[in-house]
Amino acid sequence: MRPLIGITSYFLNTKDSSNRPLDRYLSSSVYVSYPFYVHKVERAGGIPLDIPYYLDDASILALAGRLDGILFCGGEDIDPKYYGESIDGAQAAVPERDALEFSLFDAFFSARKPIFGICRGMQLMNVFFKGSLIQDIASEKGGYIEHSRSDDSCGLVHKVEIVAKTRVRAILGEDTTEANSLHHQAARRIGEGLVVSARSEDGLTEAVELSDYPFMIGVQWHPERLGMPPHFALFEEFVRSCMK
Repeated sequence: MRPLIGITSYFLNTKDSSNRPLDRYLSSSVYVSYPFYVHKVERAGGIPLDIPYYLDDASILALAGRLDGILFCGGEDIDPKYYGESIDGAQAAVPERDALEFSLFDAFFSARKPIFGICRGMQLMNVFFKGSLIQDIASEKGGYIEHSRSDDSCGLVHKVEIVAKTRVRAILGEDTTEANSLHHQAARRIGEGLVVSARSEDGLTEAVELSDYPFMIGVQWHPERLGMPPHFALFEEFVRSCMK
């Protein structure tokens, strides 16, 4: 039987001038899904289900009980208060999304359901386990390459070194790969229990995982936008884990 997999949503403010075409039809902010995530989960054999905002605790627990796994997607910055900092480079957060996703993460983790995090999703995973974030890579000293490459969202813009003997290495089957890059933040202090399983050529963390767990992997790049192997293998292994 194909597993049911929840996918988190993206917040869209219809009153924002950049979203003005929608303002004719919608009177309030909405949540939307990106087809890239949906299509990759479905192609890998799962049944994707978008998770709405504004769920109460009972609904969150019910989802964790009924769904076979969850994918935390990219999106807005996490409020730095969740890792004990004030805003210093982080962009506007969405309080409703932060609150919902940390509650979802806790529920699915407690239920030992497979969890896959992409971009913001990896950062959420890291913060959940008491890690912290670099709020703005461009503001940091250290000679980092440009990681916010929205001009080439589906292009391979930098190398990623995969750490030996990690699950990510076993899935990708390569010591190095190339990836796209759409983030202006990155993991700083790694969360308790998490293992770094990939780094970019400038040393930033590109993937983390949790051992002794059905499936918990976070990647900083966007494999949902890359059609070529080995990136799709991450979705295949995630969906297989959701079948168990």
